[in-house]
Amino acid sequence: MKKYILTIALFVISYLGFSQTTPTAQMRIADRVTAFGQNVPAGTQIYVVSDRTLWQAKIGIGSALTIDSALAALPGTDYLVKMNSNVSYFVQSFEALDPPGTYTLTYTPLTDTIGITVMMNGAALRPTLDYTSSGVTVTILSAQSQYDKFVVSYTYTDN
Repeated sequence: MKKYILTIALFVISYLGFSQTTPTAQMRIADRVTAFGQNVPAGTQIYVVSDRTLWQAKIGIGSALTIDSALAALPGTDYLVKMNSNVSYFVQSFEALDPPGTYTLTYTPLTDTIGITVMMNGAALRPTLDYTSSGVTVTILSAQSQYDKFVVSYTYTDN
């Protein structure tokens, strides 16, 4: 009985520990016929440089697929959704000089917090736990030291 309880407990812990709770990945590809090159988890935003469109994967997509082949393989579904056209992808970097940090972005991101990727010294920060954003303002909630480096990447509409 103890082994059974221990097995169930380990299963629950591993399930909770490895489950995807906040999909926030972003990637860029050259055009709609470029293979992703890596498995695309659900929730990933895909920016197509050639036509400046933004897509979101509603389910996981294999690495060998492209935007066009994924749409052809899944006709009539909303598994890969075009979020917006005429968008641009932007990356900014900041240095922490006066923690806690509030930083001003050059453009207004399409989505607040979840649609933004923030890296601190090369490590990804978690949205709503480590940072928040509203409009052009990004606020770092996690502990930071003077001279920490932040890189913020996001998509915006340039209308």
